[in-house]
Amino acid sequence: MPSFIKSCFSTKDWMNDDKREICFIGRSNVGKSSLINALANAKIAKTSNTPGRTQLANFYDFEKFRLIDLPGYGFAKVSKSKHYELSKIISEYIYLRNNLFAVFQIVDITVVTDLDVQMSELLSKRFNNHYIVLNKADKESKSYFDNNISKISAKFKKQKEDFIFVSAKNKTNITQLKNLISVSYTHLRAHETGR
Repeated sequence: MPSFIKSCFSTKDWMNDDKREICFIGRSNVGKSSLINALANAKIAKTSNTPGRTQLANFYDFEKFRLIDLPGYGFAKVSKSKHYELSKIISEYIYLRNNLFAVFQIVDITVVTDLDVQMSELLSKRFNNHYIVLNKADKESKSYFDNNISKISAKFKKQKEDFIFVSAKNKTNITQLKNLISVSYTHLRAHETGR
């Protein structure tokens, strides 16, 4: 059963082991916590209508791997010092965490911003396993996704296969997201064992 482990402010708070991790990263209020709850099929992450409530790196146990929910970028109304703190938490985890094997960038399909594209470019340079999860599919039809995926993939300069269309609210394609995470993990283990 997936469960919340703890919130971490700095590198000294991280677990010191070799368990593999994925992370969720996205703008404030894109529904990362709701998506975690949908994946867990239980309320293990606190949700809020107020953008920017995640202000630490939250660690969750999903048995085979851990899922880390990073603070939202494009920070909500916070002070300069808090902005620096949140940026530091994100940067340290992305650049220093050796356990990390795949990054899932959560994007609001109804509001794709330049900041999302910039973050995608940064992540793509560092990670082969970088996927874009277009959340809030309940607000757009499947035909909208089908008709616009070429435009969206061109904007992000990524392949269509690197996107998945989901709704945390309606649990649309949550099983497919679980499968994508599982495939990424399986490929990693196969690579590590030389198979």
